[in-house]
Amino acid sequence: MEFLNSFLSLACLLCLTCCAPAYGAANTANILSINTATTSVTAGAYVTLGTVPATLVPSALVIVNNTSSIIKIAYGAASSEIDLVAILPSGMLHFPLVRHVAAGTRIAVEAVDATASTKYITVSLIP
Repeated sequence: MEFLNSFLSLACLLCLTCCAPAYGAANTANILSINTATTSVTAGAYVTLGTVPATLVPSALVIVNNTSSIIKIAYGAASSEIDLVAILPSGMLHFPLVRHVAAGTRIAVEAVDATASTKYITVSLIP
């Protein structure tokens, strides 16, 4: 399992590195991440990953879920989140956005099946 997690993280890094010329210059503000060892992600409430930067209109998300839980990625204000996608444990997904997600919009995560309390969840906002 540890090998798979390392492989997925490397695959995401390579994807972002290879795609950088097509998507523009790398910008760490476009990467939202949470360490679930310090901030648990539960099935009861959404946890904020961050907000869409003012200079970005994302056309896709690259999501890496290194936890052992199914998670949902959503956007919108607290208590008004709109689910975008669910991702399996130890999964990676390139998710095209068919809906406009405006600058300043909150991006959040929630566990589906159990508390995610180890490893990272990372969402890269692709212009």
